[in-house]
Amino acid sequence: MGDVLPSQLANSIMGKLYDVLTNGDETTPKSEDNFFTWCTPGIPFEANDFDFLSQGLTGVVKKAALSELVAPGETTQPSGEGQPAPTAPVLTPELMDKLLAQDVGKLYMQAENFARLVDFVPDVSGIDDRFAKLNVMNNEGSLSDRYEYTLRMSQVMQTELPEETKKKIEKFRALLSVKKIKKNLIDDSETEVLEPSPLVVLYNEKLKAYEDAALEYNARRIDALAGDSPKAVHYWAVNASTLRNRVKAAMNDWVTNGYKNDYEAIAAFIDQVMQRDMTLLKAEYRDALEKAKLTGLASGSDFYYTSVVPGNFVKASGWTQFSFGSTDISRYSKSSHSKWSAGGGFNIGLFSIGGHAGGSKSHYEGGFDNSSFRLSFSMTQVPIVRPWLKSAYLASKAWRFDQSNPEAKGQMISDGGKPPKGMIPAYPTAMICVKDLELSMSNSSGMHEFTKSSIGGGGFVGYGPFAIGGNYQKGKTSSQSNYHWDGQTMKVEGMQCIGYKCHILPKCPDPLPTITQWV
Repeated sequence: MGDVLPSQLANSIMGKLYDVLTNGDETTPKSEDNFFTWCTPGIPFEANDFDFLSQGLTGVVKKAALSELVAPGETTQPSGEGQPAPTAPVLTPELMDKLLAQDVGKLYMQAENFARLVDFVPDVSGIDDRFAKLNVMNNEGSLSDRYEYTLRMSQVMQTELPEETKKKIEKFRALLSVKKIKKNLIDDSETEVLEPSPLVVLYNEKLKAYEDAALEYNARRIDALAGDSPKAVHYWAVNASTLRNRVKAAMNDWVTNGYKNDYEAIAAFIDQVMQRDMTLLKAEYRDALEKAKLTGLASGSDFYYTSVVPGNFVKASGWTQFSFGSTDISRYSKSSHSKWSAGGGFNIGLFSIGGHAGGSKSHYEGGFDNSSFRLSFSMTQVPIVRPWLKSAYLASKAWRFDQSNPEAKGQMISDGGKPPKGMIPAYPTAMICVKDLELSMSNSSGMHEFTKSSIGGGGFVGYGPFAIGGNYQKGKTSSQSNYHWDGQTMKVEGMQCIGYKCHILPKCPDPLPTITQWV
């Protein structure tokens, strides 16, 4: 085999990744109303960036914070010979409060950074039926801002529900979300926050377990269908029924212990009720949005609390192994899933941003020896949970934009086209995260020199949706992603988000023509 351009190789990799994520059969059926949008490059994370999910927004005094303390006037530098080692000061109530406040501030910063990271409307301009549902991430605005505008500027069908039905809605609402009081240890103020209920948390945890099993099933099935590894074919022949049973068992567990049917029945009931007293539900949804609003300590601006399930996904099991070798290149270079880049999409190989280039993007123009190329990593899909976003309202046929407002009356959330157009034609529902990234190749010294020079100049290097290394900005903090090179293999440390799974909304608003009274 000869050399292949980095951009061609990246498209082949994305073709197989798309197959693993979506290629369905009767065991893992394919979804028709979802697509994937990819970061270029990936967004690096550290494990403690998600402490706010497992710890909440309540501060704790950690050993690491205590170890950094020394007595007043002393230094953390090693003591000289014969000098006593520095000692930590006495942990007084005042010092305890200071450490707690510092930890709370860090947790709020993490929550704000993550909420803003996933608060976007994805670009859907390249999504249609001709090619695979893939797109390069090019955000179209804030999801929360457009959703808030929709609630504020919409009219709903006017009717009155029986009192018994109102009580049932209140009961179901309490089953889907819970109110919690978060205390700010800096000024002792209290904020009421709406969080997912245990039912919703279990539903999403079991959903993730099912998707993990389905990912493993798809990955092994794709490797066997490729027919380029006897081991993969043997593995599928021997273990296919076991993998299939895992998928079915995960589905059964989702139904039995994840309240799948209960959750979906509640959603169906609310959707049905929405065609009755919509004023009540709209008021509840506006209240839910307001209660999810928090204010950033550093930015001073508002954001809406958002989480993922499970909160400890970084350390949890369920990560699927992905590999791409030289034998996959020719197969996926001809796949329809990679042809979408011909329209100006994912035509990105190895590139650097910033550094000596002064903020511009530069590309590596050399080739790779595809005969020895191998890429591997672990990946998982992590569901994004937004208690404040009520997608059932958006898809309901019992609302419209205010027809007396000249600005709002012609607006559409989605026109249902292919590709769809509107204010919120789609929104992200899950993060695609990878870790333990390794690239192996021979005769690639040019690539290493490009990477080394770019990072040394203060830039950031990426390959397709993958972050390789360099300096990057995350919220208000500057960080660095590192890699190791041994002459043949490039190993990238840590975890990164390479893209998002997005849900495509149907045409909305699409009010029933029989509705005549609006409020």
